[in-house]
Amino acid sequence: MASNQMSAQNVNAIVKLFKQVPPKYLIPFVFLGVAGLLGLYFLDKSKTPKTPQPTPPAAAGTNEVGSYLLCSWNVENFFDDEDDPKNDDSMEDWFARNPDKFRLKVEHLADALLMMNDGHGPDIMALTEVESAKCLNVLKDVLNGRLQKAGKTDQKYEHVLFLGDKLGRRFAPGIVTRLPVIADRTRKVSSYAGNGRMIEGHLKVQDRELIILAAHWTSRVDSGGAKPGEAHANADRRMSYAMDCFGRYKAIVTANPTADVVICGDLNDEFQDSSIQDGLHATSWVEATQNSVEPRPFALFANWSAPNDPPGSIYGKGRWSVFDHILVSKGLLDDQGWSCDVSSASIFAPPQMRASTKKSKGEPFRFGDHRDLERGYSDHFPVTVRLRVK
Repeated sequence: MASNQMSAQNVNAIVKLFKQVPPKYLIPFVFLGVAGLLGLYFLDKSKTPKTPQPTPPAAAGTNEVGSYLLCSWNVENFFDDEDDPKNDDSMEDWFARNPDKFRLKVEHLADALLMMNDGHGPDIMALTEVESAKCLNVLKDVLNGRLQKAGKTDQKYEHVLFLGDKLGRRFAPGIVTRLPVIADRTRKVSSYAGNGRMIEGHLKVQDRELIILAAHWTSRVDSGGAKPGEAHANADRRMSYAMDCFGRYKAIVTANPTADVVICGDLNDEFQDSSIQDGLHATSWVEATQNSVEPRPFALFANWSAPNDPPGSIYGKGRWSVFDHILVSKGLLDDQGWSCDVSSASIFAPPQMRASTKKSKGEPFRFGDHRDLERGYSDHFPVTVRLRVK
C-alpha cells in the first residue's frame, strides 16, 4: 500500500512540472519523465521482499538433506509379554509372567536408540532377536511418544516390517523406519520352510529404492574358546544361512548391477570365518566390490579391532568379537541413488551402554534375566552407518 501511494505522488509531481515546461522543451522533457518513472518502478520492485521458496527438510539429526542413519542391533531376548505355548523357553516364560519387565525392556531400548542421531533415533533400524511384531510396534509407539514430547513429531516412525520365525526360540529380525517402504515386497530369505532368520525389506526415498537383507544366523552356543577362523559349533548352519543370503543378494545385483543393497545383522561369525569369506563372498576391499565379476559385498567392519574403542560389538569368553556386521553392494559405493559413507561406520558404545563393574572390560551392559539386579540394554552394541540419497 505504501509503495502504491509513493508511486502516485511521484506521478502527480511530474504532471505538475509538465504543465510548466515551455513547448519547445516538451519532447526532451517527456523522454526524461518516462525514464524517471521507469527508474522509480524498478527501484520500488527491488525493495519489495521476495517470497522465500520452500526447501526439502533435512533428515533427522543432520543439516544435510537426504542423509539417513542406519542401525543394526541384536537387542537380546526381546520377548513380548504374552506366553507362546509352542515356545518352551525360560526367558519367554519369564517375560510373559512379568509384563513389567517387558515394558522396562522397551523403555531401555528406547533410551539407547534415542541417544543416536542427535536425539532423533536411527532413521532405519534393523533389529534382531525379536519374538513378535508386537515387540516392534510397542517400541515404535514408545519412541514416537518421546519424539512427540520433544517436539519432533516430523520424525515419527511409520513402518514395521516383520514376518516372524516358527523355529527354535522364535526369534526373527525386523525393520523399523520413518522412511517410506514397499511393504508388499517384504519376504523371508531362507531355504528352510518357516525359517524367519533373514528378512528382505524394501524402502523407497526420492524414487530411489534401498533393499535391506537383515539376518540373525545361528549362535555358537557351545563354541568354547575357539579363535577366529577355526571351526565353531553350528558352523554348518551358519554357512547354510550365508549361502541363502548370498544367493538372494546375487540374484538382486545380477538383475540390476547398480542395485543399492545392505546386508546387516548378527551373523555370529567374524569376517575371517568361512561363512562370511566363502558363503557370503564378502571382501574388505572397496575396489573388489566395485570391480569383481562375481558379486562381492563390501564388509564395513572387516578390519575393526583394537585400538578402536570398543574393539568389538560383543564380549564373551574373555575376548572381544565383531559378530554384528553391515555389508554393502556396489551400488552403494557409487554416487547415484543411495550411497554409503564408508568412513561413518561405527560401533555405538556410549558410557551408559557399558558395564561398569570392577571386573568389566567396557563390554555391553546387558538387560539380563531374573538373576540380574541392574538392567542395561543388550549384550551387543549396535553398529551404525550413514546412508545418503542423491
